[in-house]
Amino acid sequence: MGDGGYKPYDNRNMEKPLSNCEAFMTLLKCVIGTGILSMPLAFKYSGTVGGVVMTILCTALVIYGMQLLIKCMVESSRRNKVGYMNFPDTMVFSFSVGPKCCRYISEGVGCLVDIILCIAHYGYNVVYHVFVAIHFKELSDIYITSSDLRVVCAIVGLLCLPLFLVRQLKYLVPFSIIANVLIYLSLCAICYYMIKGLPSLGEKRMLPLNALDVPIFVGIVMFATSSVGVMLAVEAKMAKPALYLGWHGILSLCALFVCITNIIFGFLGYWRYGDNIAASVTINLPAQDMSTCGVGWCFLYIPTKSNIPMLYRNLPFISRFVWKT
Repeated sequence: MGDGGYKPYDNRNMEKPLSNCEAFMTLLKCVIGTGILSMPLAFKYSGTVGGVVMTILCTALVIYGMQLLIKCMVESSRRNKVGYMNFPDTMVFSFSVGPKCCRYISEGVGCLVDIILCIAHYGYNVVYHVFVAIHFKELSDIYITSSDLRVVCAIVGLLCLPLFLVRQLKYLVPFSIIANVLIYLSLCAICYYMIKGLPSLGEKRMLPLNALDVPIFVGIVMFATSSVGVMLAVEAKMAKPALYLGWHGILSLCALFVCITNIIFGFLGYWRYGDNIAASVTINLPAQDMSTCGVGWCFLYIPTKSNIPMLYRNLPFISRFVWKT
């Protein structure tokens, strides 16, 4: 990637940039979420050894793709002599300077990227929204009163609305730090249940039963690991974006942290519950135990807030329609 005399990193104008630590905390919060609760299920389809190896490979593939994409975005910014070009604009530019057969569809490809990112983030938020509503209903049914799941979903949505109005990631860093602490406390509590009464490891499969189980495993790991819009938006908001990439960059360090967490959690969950593991490991926990309820309340705090500012940065048409800018 040539410099061409123009350095996009030196020409980014940001009101409230993120420090390296703030970027790491925000990225970690956005990547670690409800997907990790399904990692034991992923290991059910891959086996113990297969799960460890394929989790590392999938994480490496995601980070390699993200590093390549961000380098392309920086190069596009350099050629256009602008400080920053988002994902859709980079796709439009890349196709417009490519072979003639690609130039005719450049605008359409940009719209396609917008749509895919929007659907992906919508799916992430819907999954979390339903997850929170279900767990809130379970706790409410035990300690308060029986409630309709649809009503709970509506209440959760209303509670999240104020957080959606925050457009600056800088303001969300304290919430991200609190969320990271709570989620790792809850993961430690779940691991406490999983390590009690562990069966013999020799009883568990080491490899997938058949090739059809591999795509299921990959899908779960990708859901638990990747979030393209989030990863791009954090880089765009950093005070020193050049430190985001590379072997020792913020992205790689966060990916390493997440990969180790996923492997430990998935391995222990499958070792403990085997083929009886549920889609979310919280379902396997004793419902009436106070510690289990504490785990539920910790996950209820972790807000959907993180994805919304990402969308405003990477999806221009959402900004135009929502904020009229």
